[in-house]
Amino acid sequence: MKFTLEPNQITIRLEGLEQLWALKRRIQIPHYAILDVNYEPNTPTLQDFRGHIREPGTNVPMQFVAGTYRGEGQKEFWYVHMHQPGVLTIHIKPETLRYDKVRVTCDPQLAQNIADWWRERK
Repeated sequence: MKFTLEPNQITIRLEGLEQLWALKRRIQIPHYAILDVNYEPNTPTLQDFRGHIREPGTNVPMQFVAGTYRGEGQKEFWYVHMHQPGVLTIHIKPETLRYDKVRVTCDPQLAQNIADWWRERK
């Protein structure tokens, strides 16, 4: 997975098998559509995903979840490895994009870069 920070948007580009698991090639999020950016450094747990229904996507139990999920009245994109710490959540303003949240596993430095990019342009 590659992240590209441009002046007006962030692009998350899925590569190789990631595209197959998530049934998606890329997600483009305009800066104006971002409500908040959070990073949770802990390893995700199954409780984080309970109550969500997989739409097109993949769930390998105890390994990873990828694709579109719906729950709690929201539509979310996930690409989260269950044994890798650190989940970046990008909260989207209501009714601006297809998703309400984008959740991806990433390292702390990348998450900080994305948060800095967003805050600099607020």
